[in-house]
Amino acid sequence: MAVTGPELPPDRRARAVRAYHALPAEDRREAVGLARQGRRHPDERVAAVAWWYAAAVLQPRWYNRVPVVVLPLVALALEVVAFAVDAWPVALLGLVTLLVGAGLAWQRASTTPLLRLMRPADTPE
Repeated sequence: MAVTGPELPPDRRARAVRAYHALPAEDRREAVGLARQGRRHPDERVAAVAWWYAAAVLQPRWYNRVPVVVLPLVALALEVVAFAVDAWPVALLGLVTLLVGAGLAWQRASTTPLLRLMRPADTPE
């Protein structure tokens, strides 16, 4: 089952994303790298911002619950159909589906380790 964050209101999600992108790139990379090792960032502010970003990105929505392999399989099926019936719009749809699936897979791979870490103690629900 896919990891999802708590349900957040839209304004809280937007603030979390803005705060994360305001961090220096080095802090963002370090927070994700440490999270993949199961460790929190030593700077509690960076750790809290990274956790809330992951919670904002991994909202409990249908597309965050779909297994990662589904979209590439759908894209492959669309490509097979497109070549079988010689329909370039279906082939284009398959390509777009593949790119969207890759984007979602990358997003999950970079945010799931952050969300699995302990929720920051100094932040309200």
